[in-house]
Amino acid sequence: MALRPLFATPVYEATLSTHAEFENFNAELEVACRMLASEDGAGRAWSKAHGYGGYTSYASLSDLPQRASVFGDLKRRLDRHAKAFASELAFDLGQGRLKLDSLWVNVLKPGAGHSGHVHPHSVISGTVYVRTPKNASALKLEDPRLPLMMAAPPRRADAPQGQQSFVYLTPAPGTVLMWESWLRHEVPANAARSERISISFNYGWR
Repeated sequence: MALRPLFATPVYEATLSTHAEFENFNAELEVACRMLASEDGAGRAWSKAHGYGGYTSYASLSDLPQRASVFGDLKRRLDRHAKAFASELAFDLGQGRLKLDSLWVNVLKPGAGHSGHVHPHSVISGTVYVRTPKNASALKLEDPRLPLMMAAPPRRADAPQGQQSFVYLTPAPGTVLMWESWLRHEVPANAARSERISISFNYGWR
């Protein structure tokens, strides 16, 4: 008897923390994120109107790499990781390439979360984590087959990670997580006593 593990859903994980001067780089990112949260009135208004518990620049700012040099440096680092992930996914990009289409800041208050969603019109999505205090939210990933299981029984509590219906990844500062943009994911309620800060992004095929 043999089992073939077909149609895997890879999630890319790396860290920026091994780079020289990471502590200074990460501190500069946090300062830039907090500065945007303080100064971006349109972003705060959008967050309030859409029930986002904290601040996100998702709908208000589209030029972060040009707005602050630390975001430009982050983009260059993420570009290398996206290229490596695309290679592992065996993408045939032809004459096109992966291009960072959007980059946005998330400052999640205690008790706040982000419900399940996907990222349309993108190929690779992900997040880099800047501040993850004790008990900060993990990233919750959903098995994309879940809507098709219908009458299937639930998985055992001791099921291997690749066979679980939901997987929780707990990042640290500097962690980079990437996944294909169709993979449904969410951020459960932040159980930390302080803000969780991250920077999310999308890559398109252009």
